[in-house]
Amino acid sequence: MTKAKESIEMMNEINSNGYDSFRQLTDITLKAWNQAMDSQMAAYSNLMNTSLEQIKLVSEAKDYHEVVRGQMDATRKLGEEMVSNTRDAVEQSQKTSEEVRAWFESSLSSVNEQVTKAVEKAA
Repeated sequence: MTKAKESIEMMNEINSNGYDSFRQLTDITLKAWNQAMDSQMAAYSNLMNTSLEQIKLVSEAKDYHEVVRGQMDATRKLGEEMVSNTRDAVEQSQKTSEEVRAWFESSLSSVNEQVTKAVEKAA
């Protein structure tokens, strides 16, 4: 009877640890998803603002040269913002990769401990 109780307790512990590990992974994934969506919304907002600036420029410009200069400035500004957004996205990806790697190593260590305990109890 003691063996059965120990086995059930061990399975409960393994399941609990597995659930906690899965929850940690979903937290990492959700955080990465939210950051990606924030980046996408910022990029979309930049594109829309640039479009509105260009429409305003065309409607208010006095001559062709002013339109061309304004469009060049708007395009340069948009390009700089997009490069900045891309750098931020790469940094976010690297941080997420590090978090997933740390999670995996921690989970693997936990599984190894659980297996070792199970083998020791079985022996």
